[in-house]
Amino acid sequence: MNEIDNNPVDIAVTNMVSDDINSIVDIETAETSDVIESPRKAGRPPHLPNADTRNKVYMLSTVGTRHEDIASVLGITHDTLVKYYKEELDNGRIEANASVAETLFKQAKEGNTTAMIFWLKSRARWKESTQHEISGNPDGTPIEVKIVTGID
Repeated sequence: MNEIDNNPVDIAVTNMVSDDINSIVDIETAETSDVIESPRKAGRPPHLPNADTRNKVYMLSTVGTRHEDIASVLGITHDTLVKYYKEELDNGRIEANASVAETLFKQAKEGNTTAMIFWLKSRARWKESTQHEISGNPDGTPIEVKIVTGID
């Protein structure tokens, strides 16, 4: 057993492990002044929403402007727009849809047949259906098909 305990490889590994542990302890006990701070990453400054930009996003959303276009107007990415202005985007879309639906509903109530049909198809789930049934001749013989080409 003594031969195994005095093996030079085992001794070297033990020393390496203890050196690593000591260096970890040194890092944990280091003062904050000893730690080197990394420089700030370069890039755009963070976006700061304000009342004006919130109002602009809301107004553009109420008239159906695409999110990508609103982001472009503000000079930010689509992801940043959604991150900071989700409520304004959602409320603007809801108000726009409600306004158009109100106009459509008034038109339907005033007798606009197209508005009535559209409303019933989209809101009441009405649908037009056509069925084509081919049953054959009453005596059971196959249906004859004559193709007319105009060439004799």
